[in-house]
Amino acid sequence: MSTAKPVRMSFGVLRSNRRLLVFPLLSAVALLLVFGALTVVAFVLDGAGSSPSTVDLVASGAGYLLLGFAFTLCSAAMICAVDDVLRGEPARIGTSYRRALRHWPRLLAWSLLNTTVLLLIRQLERIPVVGWVLSTLFSSGWAIATYLALPAMMVDGLGVVESTRRSARLLRETFSRQVWGSLWIALPMVFSVIIGFAAFMLAAESNDPGLAIAGGAFAVLILLGALLVGTTLSGIFRTALYRDAAATA
Repeated sequence: MSTAKPVRMSFGVLRSNRRLLVFPLLSAVALLLVFGALTVVAFVLDGAGSSPSTVDLVASGAGYLLLGFAFTLCSAAMICAVDDVLRGEPARIGTSYRRALRHWPRLLAWSLLNTTVLLLIRQLERIPVVGWVLSTLFSSGWAIATYLALPAMMVDGLGVVESTRRSARLLRETFSRQVWGSLWIALPMVFSVIIGFAAFMLAAESNDPGLAIAGGAFAVLILLGALLVGTTLSGIFRTALYRDAAATA
């Protein structure tokens, strides 16, 4: 399958199944709730006189894991919904979340693995001069190698280790499509940022406070809309790409 076909398919799926836009919204709400709860816990521990090391441990350890699990669960639910759509069934929000929750031990294990790897990679930033470059390269490599791991878990019911291995095995076949597909999906977001920025600058140059506020609000809305659509398209593309690659592997 060419790069253009799964991208066109992703746009077509979204046009006919706008309900999929709900999943990124629910993901954002879940992340905000978890982040808020962790902030409150850290504040309480700090006020209780806990040592800085304890606060750091709670924030970096449990915090990363809980945020990672919340994001993974929402992403898995969206993959389930897209998988249903690609099999000719309607997208059901509740059904997709229940299907994902049935695999919660697997999702928790994946969140733990992913969080541990990313935390270890972040330690590379302590290396003088080249630390940031090495951290960026390794984190990008990990993200690319495991791009199809979550779809493998949800679509084919594979375990964490086997899903990671399958994603890595499919990398040679899907790498170019990952890159170019992501770039095509990102183009509307780039144009939205340019349009929003231009609208805000024109409004600000008018020296009218009301017009400047309206321009700023328009810029924020168009950026949030583009982010919502882009995130949804990315999830659709990821699932479609895995289904195609797994079918031809």
